[in-house]
Amino acid sequence: LLSGPWPKQPMESHNLSSSSPLLSLPPSTLPASLPPSLPPLLSSTPSAFTTDLGAPGEALGSCLPASSHMVSAFLAPILGVEFVLGLLGNSLALFIFCFHTRPWTSNTVFLVSLVVADFLLIINLPLRVDYYFLHEHWRFGATICKLNLFMLSTNRSASVVFLTAIALNRYLKVVWPHHVLSQVSVWAAAKVAAGLWGSILLLNGHLLLAAYTDHSCLSYRLGAKPSASVRWHQALFLLEFFLPLALILFAIVSIGLTIWRRSLGGQAGPQRAVRMLAVVVAVYTVCFLPSVIFGLASMVAFRLRACHALAVCTQLFHGSLAFTYLNSVLDPVLYCFSSPSFLRQTRALLGLSQGWQGPASDESSYQPSARRWGTSRKAKATDKLREEVRLEGPLE
Repeated sequence: LLSGPWPKQPMESHNLSSSSPLLSLPPSTLPASLPPSLPPLLSSTPSAFTTDLGAPGEALGSCLPASSHMVSAFLAPILGVEFVLGLLGNSLALFIFCFHTRPWTSNTVFLVSLVVADFLLIINLPLRVDYYFLHEHWRFGATICKLNLFMLSTNRSASVVFLTAIALNRYLKVVWPHHVLSQVSVWAAAKVAAGLWGSILLLNGHLLLAAYTDHSCLSYRLGAKPSASVRWHQALFLLEFFLPLALILFAIVSIGLTIWRRSLGGQAGPQRAVRMLAVVVAVYTVCFLPSVIFGLASMVAFRLRACHALAVCTQLFHGSLAFTYLNSVLDPVLYCFSSPSFLRQTRALLGLSQGWQGPASDESSYQPSARRWGTSRKAKATDKLREEVRLEGPLE
């Protein structure tokens, strides 16, 4: 499904590049000149995919979908708008988390990690806007291309990883409020986040080792005989979508069952957890599901050699990048649902409701504290003693 830039191979043809996990094909072995009777789809020079289906004679029957100027014309302005909105929203979020959120909690650590992941995308979007404005022509050289693709792929991985971490953190707070994992310190959460970042960088490091081939800044290939690097990129692309989605859905179901069993529907903490996880699922599916669907459809069409379907699916897949990059715009909305202090500070900075007050801590209402529980017991004991004194009458 996806891979990094590939080394040059004999008889290389042009390829369509993109900046988030896509499909790609090894270079085809087309003859030097194509018969004039071939349909335009096969005679187009810039293409979204190349094919390698065997001998040169077999290549004439393979699919070679052309890149679309319409897709480039669509992506260039859309990515420009996402850059502006993502920069404003995440700059505000980083300012609030760094200077106006006290004290930090484990949830804050994961939210800040998500902000950092979004900035990896934001600082690279102007290069992609220029790329699509020039109809998929890369003019910044090999090193910048590899860094661009690496940082964009890292953004996707980090986004799904820390969205999942936020969901599991809420799961622990509601379902296992007294477990040691639900009471980790900020320092422990920071070490967990650092470990996740290290793993993410290693998983995507192969993109920095790939060779730059031409002016299309390749990211993805789909082929009949993919290399070990391609197979790894394909597996990572699918795994980083379906596994986190399964964990997030598990957290939602578990929290819902816990609220029902313990009759916690009237408490603010569990209700906020459900709303936050609903937003996580919405962001997750809107941003990442389209590329997975169209990517898999392109693979199937390629294997079946359904050329028209492949051309349509690859263009839809390329256009779905607009949804993938939308995560940097939608994440600040998630912060408002996940952190009451973030919402309070945002409203105050924007002058919407300066007197509005929320919970002092993001996690204060997710579990009954020992102090609250002890206070409740003392109040009940006092009421019981007063009742006994009233029944017995005044002391002589």
